[in-house]
Amino acid sequence: MLARKTLEKWLNDYLEVDKISDYLPNGLQIEGKDSIGKIVTAVSINLEVVEAALKNKADAIIVHHGMFWKSDESVIRGYRKNRIKKIIENDISLFAYHLPLDLHPEISNNRLILKGLGADGIEDPEDTNIHHSFGLKGVFKSPLSFDELIQNVCDLFGVETRFFHYGTDRVSSLYVVSGAGRNMIDQVLRLGVDAYLTGDAQENTEYVAKEELLNYIYAGHYNTEKPGIKELGEKIKRHFQIDVQFIDIANPL
Repeated sequence: MLARKTLEKWLNDYLEVDKISDYLPNGLQIEGKDSIGKIVTAVSINLEVVEAALKNKADAIIVHHGMFWKSDESVIRGYRKNRIKKIIENDISLFAYHLPLDLHPEISNNRLILKGLGADGIEDPEDTNIHHSFGLKGVFKSPLSFDELIQNVCDLFGVETRFFHYGTDRVSSLYVVSGAGRNMIDQVLRLGVDAYLTGDAQENTEYVAKEELLNYIYAGHYNTEKPGIKELGEKIKRHFQIDVQFIDIANPL
């Protein structure tokens, strides 16, 4: 059994929580039992994840998207009440790590995605107007065909990805912003990369990609944010020799 406080300290130290300002409280969000024998991880907290934790007799849940956001309604009712009620009634601890996971130098989604796609080099953007934390540039010494890159993205995430192919047919550089990167297209254009991979798009994205000759790939907010939380679970499993299971609940967005 692992002491909850020991896990909390290790997570907060490893993810450098105190250094990052965020839109939600990172770390322990709901306190459960003092000792933890099994953990489940997931991208986002929801009722299915809570029920999976109960089914697996887990003592803690660790997610990327947690329960409490600064912009949320402050009244606990409806789906919030149902989730919280089950968590508290079963004495489960809920941990959430958002930007500390996105920005991590070892297990950020962006870094793991680029590694998974076989990038030979991973760099912060040279454009100082782009905050390095929100994306990473991958370089391929042997350029890939665009079709090959798309197939690699599909294989990595296990889904058919969507894209706008208006740029070069050969890709030697790829910028990655996991999750909601649709609003960064103007900044990404300044980087001069051959392709941009993110989680989502918006109504005018194709117009911009077409006019700017950009290869824009959007593989899903959920899909692009699975790698970091899964790897965090593996780190915990290896470090503490404790049972950790990732709960994968498919999300089309």
